[in-house]
Amino acid sequence: MRHIRGILTLLFLFSFAFAVVVQVMADTVALQVLPQEQKVVSFSLNSGDSASGIMVTNGAVNVDFWISDPQNRNVTVYSSVGSVDFSFVAQTSGTFQFHVFNKNAETVVGTLNYTLVHRIFGVPQEIFLLLVIVGIVLLMVIAWAVMAKA
Repeated sequence: MRHIRGILTLLFLFSFAFAVVVQVMADTVALQVLPQEQKVVSFSLNSGDSASGIMVTNGAVNVDFWISDPQNRNVTVYSSVGSVDFSFVAQTSGTFQFHVFNKNAETVVGTLNYTLVHRIFGVPQEIFLLLVIVGIVLLMVIAWAVMAKA
């Protein structure tokens, strides 16, 4: 019975840690952009991190969408679109910005869905943290087995 309780505890800790690691990788932003107005969404990336997602409007096609890096250089530019898929890898660290400019005569409502993948030692953060958790769990199992024999 004691062994089953220990195994269930380890499984619970592993499941909880995995859920915490995976939940913080994506975001959705609802935008309402007035005519001739620009909205900006900022986010931080380190060099080698990546961002991908989709920008969708309520059908308006005269919307400019671009992403700028910390030096205010355009990473990607889309002109007069209604929706767009994007993906890029950060070449520098700092604050990046999604820009949406409404060239329409009426208000545009849109949704920006994006995922940021942060990297640690070149490995996506969630995989790196998962490997750390697996390593800790293995060490705990080994320690438990050694203590059970003593």
